[in-house]
Amino acid sequence: MPFRRTSVRRSSIAAAALAAALVAVQAVPAPALAHWNGTGQLNAYIGIYPYNYNGTWMTPLDRSLSNWNATASPAYFYKDNLASSTLTVTNYSDTWYGYYQACGSSCMYVRVNSRTINRDASNFSNFVTSVVVHELGHALNLAHNDLSASIMNHSRNRNSMTTPQSHDVADVNAYY
Repeated sequence: MPFRRTSVRRSSIAAAALAAALVAVQAVPAPALAHWNGTGQLNAYIGIYPYNYNGTWMTPLDRSLSNWNATASPAYFYKDNLASSTLTVTNYSDTWYGYYQACGSSCMYVRVNSRTINRDASNFSNFVTSVVVHELGHALNLAHNDLSASIMNHSRNRNSMTTPQSHDVADVNAYY
């Protein structure tokens, strides 16, 4: 019997240590100021079906993809004829500039409202780039926030802020 008690006790101690280790691994907190919404894509490598607009639109749309691709994060957007994700520019009667919608864990729709952008932009190219970089941020699971230095701030200056800021990149890195 003494051997059995020791064996049971050691097994209990080992089980308790394993349980504590698992709890410690699962309890890793998110960064203090992380702004995620979890409604984006499963990974940060995202194909978009090729779009084709006039040069006035193509330059800022392509720059939007490049601006995320240039960050020190796993974010990478690319055009692919087999992709189910789309980026569409048209006149919508709604008041928004851009709209992100997930159509699955590896599919998204980004809509850009040419009516509101043409009405409100003082720097057209920057405004379009800012809107699309913001919507692609949603594809990367980023939520709106109130930080002045964030592409995900709903009130940012769209005529001048065109790139993901350090906080946005940190959130993407922490999420993926």
